[in-house]
Amino acid sequence: MKKMSLLAAFVAVIVIMTGCISTPGVIMDKTKPIEQGGYTVVGEEVSATEVMVFIFGVPLSDVTGSAGRRMYKRALNDAPGADALVEYVVDTKQLAFPGLPFSVIWYTLTGTPVKTNK
Repeated sequence: MKKMSLLAAFVAVIVIMTGCISTPGVIMDKTKPIEQGGYTVVGEEVSATEVMVFIFGVPLSDVTGSAGRRMYKRALNDAPGADALVEYVVDTKQLAFPGLPFSVIWYTLTGTPVKTNK
């Protein structure tokens, strides 16, 4: 019985200390520079999400290149006729487990698809 109450207390502490944060962020351009007025908006905002799992700070999910680049390409593919994104941001949400070497991070890129004037 004593082991059960000790285990319950441990689980309660872990649940209470588990945290989730959300941090807005910005990434640098991944495409050609575009001067203001040098493009035409071709659709509504598009977005893409990437989830990364870390154990001991080492990512276990897709490590083949930059998550930002993968999201940018996926978001751009969702906008037919677009060749760039403007006014885009990346929001980050992290679920961390204090005392455990495990965390999960969700990245979401949102931007406006444009066709550049050549």
